[in-house]
Amino acid sequence: MGCRAALPVVYAQVRMTRTPGPARGHVHVNTFLPSSASFFILCFLFFCSGASGLVYQVAWVREFGNVFGNTVYSASLVVAVFMLGLGVGSYFVGVWADRRYAARPESLLRAYAWAELVIALLGAATALVLPQLGRISAAVSSYSRTANGWYELSTMSYLLRGAIAVVLLTPTTVVMGGTLTLLIRHLVRRDFQAGASRIALLYGVNTAGAALGCFLTDFLLVPAAGLLAAQFVAVALNLVAGTGAWVLSRRPGVGLTPTAARTRRGDAWSKEDVSATPVEPLGQSARTALALTGGALALTGFAAMGLEILWLRHFSLLLGQFRSVFSSVLTILLVGLGLGALGGGALNRRSPRPAQWLMLAQGGVVASALLGLARADVSVIHDAGRELGNLLDGRDSWPSILTELWFNAKPILLEVALPALLMGLAFPLGNAVVQRTESTVGRNAGALYFSNTIGSVLGSLVTGFMLLPFVGIQGTATTLAAVAALAIVPLQLVARSTATEAAAHTRKAAAPVATAVLMAGAALVLWVLLPSGYVLRRAQALPGDTTRVLALSEGVNEVIAVTETPPEGRALLTNGHPMAGTEPLGQRYMRALAHIPLLGVSNPEAVLVIGFGVGNTTHAATLHPTVRRVDVVDVSGHVLAHAGYFNEANRDVLSDRRVAVHVNDGRQHLLMQPDVQYDLITLEPPPIAHAGVGSLYSREFYALARTRLKPGGYLSQWLPVYQVPPSAALALIRAFVDVFPQAVLLSGAKADLILLGARDAPAEIDPERLAAALSKAPAVQADLQRLSLGSVREIVGTFIGSSQNLTDATRNAAVVTDDRPIQEYSVRSLLNIGRSSQMTDTPSLLDLTQIPAWCPRCFVDGKPVALVEGIDIYLTLLDQFYTGMVREPPAAPFGSRTINGSAYLGSVLSDSAVVHSILGIDALNHGSVDHGLVELQEALRIDPNLASAHWHLGRALAPRARTDAIQHLRRAVELAPDNMAARYDLAVALLEAGHDDEALRHFKVALPSMPDAALAYNGVGVALASHGRFADAVEQLREAVRLKPTYVEAYYNLGTALASQGKREEAVAQFERALTLRPEYAEARRNLGIVQRGVPH
Repeated sequence: MGCRAALPVVYAQVRMTRTPGPARGHVHVNTFLPSSASFFILCFLFFCSGASGLVYQVAWVREFGNVFGNTVYSASLVVAVFMLGLGVGSYFVGVWADRRYAARPESLLRAYAWAELVIALLGAATALVLPQLGRISAAVSSYSRTANGWYELSTMSYLLRGAIAVVLLTPTTVVMGGTLTLLIRHLVRRDFQAGASRIALLYGVNTAGAALGCFLTDFLLVPAAGLLAAQFVAVALNLVAGTGAWVLSRRPGVGLTPTAARTRRGDAWSKEDVSATPVEPLGQSARTALALTGGALALTGFAAMGLEILWLRHFSLLLGQFRSVFSSVLTILLVGLGLGALGGGALNRRSPRPAQWLMLAQGGVVASALLGLARADVSVIHDAGRELGNLLDGRDSWPSILTELWFNAKPILLEVALPALLMGLAFPLGNAVVQRTESTVGRNAGALYFSNTIGSVLGSLVTGFMLLPFVGIQGTATTLAAVAALAIVPLQLVARSTATEAAAHTRKAAAPVATAVLMAGAALVLWVLLPSGYVLRRAQALPGDTTRVLALSEGVNEVIAVTETPPEGRALLTNGHPMAGTEPLGQRYMRALAHIPLLGVSNPEAVLVIGFGVGNTTHAATLHPTVRRVDVVDVSGHVLAHAGYFNEANRDVLSDRRVAVHVNDGRQHLLMQPDVQYDLITLEPPPIAHAGVGSLYSREFYALARTRLKPGGYLSQWLPVYQVPPSAALALIRAFVDVFPQAVLLSGAKADLILLGARDAPAEIDPERLAAALSKAPAVQADLQRLSLGSVREIVGTFIGSSQNLTDATRNAAVVTDDRPIQEYSVRSLLNIGRSSQMTDTPSLLDLTQIPAWCPRCFVDGKPVALVEGIDIYLTLLDQFYTGMVREPPAAPFGSRTINGSAYLGSVLSDSAVVHSILGIDALNHGSVDHGLVELQEALRIDPNLASAHWHLGRALAPRARTDAIQHLRRAVELAPDNMAARYDLAVALLEAGHDDEALRHFKVALPSMPDAALAYNGVGVALASHGRFADAVEQLREAVRLKPTYVEAYYNLGTALASQGKREEAVAQFERALTLRPEYAEARRNLGIVQRGVPH
C-alpha cells in the first residue's frame, strides 16, 4: 500500500530474543525470512504498491472535485475518508495477521498478494464508477439559507456526500491499509534485528514508490493520458505487486512452516520443532507504552498533516497555485519522510533508546519548521526567477523544464526537507518503543498507524477549517509547533516507564528531554516575538509604494488582499494573484461579458454569473431593465464577504433583491438545478492555469451549461490566453467550439478575450437591433459609454475571430476534458505565467476582416452601414495591437487620450508611426487630404523609415508638389523594394515629371506584379502616348491585350498609338477587334473611319 504525505507506512523495529542455553549461546535462527533475492523482489513489489497508492489518492481527489465540486471541503472529505480507511485497515488487518501468524505463518505473503489483487479490482471499478457520480451527488445535495441571505450547501448535503465517499472508497482503502501490517507480520518474526533492517529497506522503497507515484501523476500520467489512464496504471502496478507476491509465496524457503527451525548448540547444528507463538494479551507496562506512544504519534500526525496543509497554503502564495507546485511539495515531503524513517532504523540500531531519539526529533521538527517559515521571502524567489527566466528558451525543452522544476524545488527544499526528514523518524522509533512481543507485532504496528492516522485527519481538518481562517498562517504555525512539542511529554513518560529505576534518574536520561524542550521552547519564543503578519507580508508580492492595502485576511480557500492604487482604483488579490478590480480596462471586459450577449437577447430575464470577483459582471447584468433574476455562484464565501470594498463599482449589488448568492462550485450548482434555465451564463473562474479550475473549462462542462440555456441564450467565457502556452489555449477553445460550433471570439480588453457561444442560432449581432436595445436601456448605454463601448461601432468592433477561424485553428488541437484538464498542467511555474502565450503565438485565431460573419447586416456591398461607419479603420487599428506591431502606450488614466475618437484605442495603442500612418491613409481615402497629410507627416517624424507613410504621402502630394512626391515615393521603394504598387506610383510620377527613361525602368519591374496587370499596362501605354513616346506605348498596350484578350479599351488605345506612328493597317486591325468585342463602341468606329480615309490625327 502506498504512503500519504503525512501518513507514511509503519515498520517495526524490534529487538532480538535469546533462549537459555550453554555459555556459548543458543540462538533461534528465523527460517521464515525470505532469501536476499526474494526479499529484494518483495521490495520492488512494495515499491510498485507505494506508487499505486499515491496515484489513486491524487486521482481520486481530482475526480471527486468534478463530482462534489472543486472546493476545499470536497478535497478534505476525500482525503479524510482515504486516510481513515488506511488506519482502520492497518489496525484490524494487523490484529487478524497476528492470529493468522499463530496458526499459519506461511500464508501471510499469500494474503498480501490477495490484498494487492483485490485493490487492483476495486481500483479499476472505482475508476470507472467515479465519473458517473456527479448527478447522484447533485441529487442528494441541497441549499440552506444562511443568516445573511446567502445559499450554502446544507449539513445534510455534506453528510450524504461523505456517505458516498465512504461507500466508494472505504473497501479499497481498508485493504490498502492492511497491506502494510501483512508485510510487517510476514517479515518480523523471531530474529527481530535482522527483520527490522529488512523492513527499513522495505519501507524506504515503498516511500520512494509513493514519491515517484506522486511526481509522475502530475508531471506525466495525467498531462499525457488523463485521470482514467493514470488510475489504470495504478491498477497495473497493483497487479504486478499481487502477482509477484503470489509467485514469491510459492517459492521454497519463502513461506516455510514453523517445523524446520535449525538450532545451533556449540559447534553443531541440529533440528528442533519450533511452533508459532500464540497471541498473548499485552501486559500492563506494554499497554501503557503502547498508549503513550500512540498518543505521541497522534500528536506528531496532527502536527505533520497540519504543517503539510500550512506549507501548501504558504507555497501557493510564494510560487503560485499550480499543480506542479503542489506536487513538488508532496513529493519532497514524501522523500523526506522516507529518508527519515530509514534514518530512524539506523539510529535505533546504533543506540537503542528510541523514545529519547524521538523526543529530540520533535524538538528539531519545531525548530526547523518555524525557521523555514520565517526565512521564506517572495522577493528573493522573484529575484531568482528573473535570473532563471533568462535561461528559458521559450520552448518545452528539457533545459527549460528542469529550470522550472528547480525554481519550484529550491524554496520547497529549504523549508520542507529538514522538518520532513525529522518527522520520518517517528514511525520506526515509535515502533521500536512498543514492539516487545513476537505475537503482537501486527496489532501494535496497526495501533500506532491508526493513532497517527486519527491525528493526521484531525490535523488536516482543524488546520484547514479552523486555524488558517481564524488565526492565519503565523498563528497556525504557532499552534502546530506547540502540538509537535507536546508530543515530548508522553515520550518522556514512556522513556521513564521502560528504563530501570536507576537509569531513569541519571543526567544521561534527562539530557534528551532537556535538549528537546530547549530546542522547541527557544524556537517558539523567538517565533512569537515576530511582528504580527510577518510571514504573510513576506509571502505576498503586494504592489509598490503608491498602493494602499485596505484589507488582508486569511480564509478557508485563500488569502485575500484588497488594495487601492490611484488612479486605477481598487483590486482584489487572492493568494497574491490579481483576480479582479475596478480599473477601467478590467471593468471593460468584465462588464462586456454580460452587456454584449444580453443586448442580443430579446427581453432577457435570468442570468447566472459564475465567479463573482468584485461584482462588475453581476452589476452589469442588473442594469438590463428586463432582467428579473441574477444567480451569483462563487466557491468562496470569503471573496463574497469583501464585496463591500468595491461598492463604488458594483453599487452594493449583493443587496439587490434580484440577486441570489450561492456559495458553491459553479458546475455543482448547474447539476443541482436541472429545471432552471438562463438567458445568459457568464464564466470568469480563477486564472486558467491554476489547480482546480479545469472543471469549468472542459467540454463536459460546456455541454452541461448548454442544456441550462434558454432558446436563444448565450454563454460568455473569459479567456486570458496569455496565461497558458498556445497548445493549451487552443485546447481550451477546442472544448468550447465542440459544444458551441458557431462561437465567436471577442476582444474584452487587451489580451483578456471573450468566447461567446449561442445555444441555437449562430452567434450573430444585428446593428439595428443593437441600437434599439441600447436606446431602451439608457443605464446600460451609460455604463458602456464610460468604458468606450457605448456605440454600435465599438460593440461590433470587439470582434476579432469568427467561428470558422476558431474551428480551423483548433481542428488538430487536443481538447480539455474532465479526464484531461490540459491547461492545469501547461504551466509549471511563475517563470512562464503571463509570458506563456502572446496573441502572436496563436495568429490563426484572429482575423478581424471576417467581421461580416458576426455582423452580416453591418455591410452593404462590402461597405459599412451608417450605424457602424468607420468600423473598418477601427478594426485595422485594433489589429495592430493583436499582431504586436505597436507597443502599448505609457501608463495614463483611461480616457486621457483617444485615437480615432476611441478612448479604448487610446489606452491600448501607443502614439506610434504605424498608428498615424493608418489614420492618415484613412483620411486620404475619405477625401480629407489635409488631415491625411498631417497624420502621415507625423508618422514620418516619429519613424522616418516607415515605408507605407512615404508611399501614401508621395501619392497624396503628387497633384500638389510633384518633386516632394517623387522624393517620398523613391524613399518608399528604397525601404520596400517589393512594394510594386509604390514602384508603379513612382513610375507614373516620374513619367508625368518628364523622367521617361527612369519611369520605364520602374514600370518594367512593377507591371508584371500588379494585381490587374492588364489595366496597369494599358494605363502606362496611354501615359507614354500622351508624352509622344508611341513606340514605348505600343509595347505596353500589346502586353495589355496579351494578358487580357477581351480588353476593349486596350485595343482602342493600341490602334490609336499605331495610327499615330503611321501604321494604318495595324491600327485598322486593332479598331476592328475593339468593335468586334463591342459593336456600339462609337469612338473606335469614328477612329476606324478616320484611319481608313487616311485623314491624319
